[in-house]
Amino acid sequence: MDALEPMSQGDDGVRAVGVVEYVEMFFDVIRDDPPLDWRTWSCFTPEEVAAVDVVLRVVSTACDATPGIDDADRFIASGWPEQIRGPASAALDLMTARGRFDEEREETEPSHPG
Repeated sequence: MDALEPMSQGDDGVRAVGVVEYVEMFFDVIRDDPPLDWRTWSCFTPEEVAAVDVVLRVVSTACDATPGIDDADRFIASGWPEQIRGPASAALDLMTARGRFDEEREETEPSHPG
């Protein structure tokens, strides 16, 4: 959820954290290369997996289309942050509605309101 927050803010999210952090926060947890099997993690519902998978595809496409861009203004000018904003907002809204998991203990359901 933390990685989706700046992405859900579009251009402002990139300005807040920078291009590298904007992308790396997401890929630290969600990626297919190397596979992390994140789609099977019990912390995600099937609906959340589908929503985050859409974000993964858009962010991956953005990274492929803008290799080496680490300047916020150039990345914003590419238009990708605003294209990422919609899917990221949808995924974040879905996850926020269910709530947050405790980071200190294992839970089967989120114990913290979104």
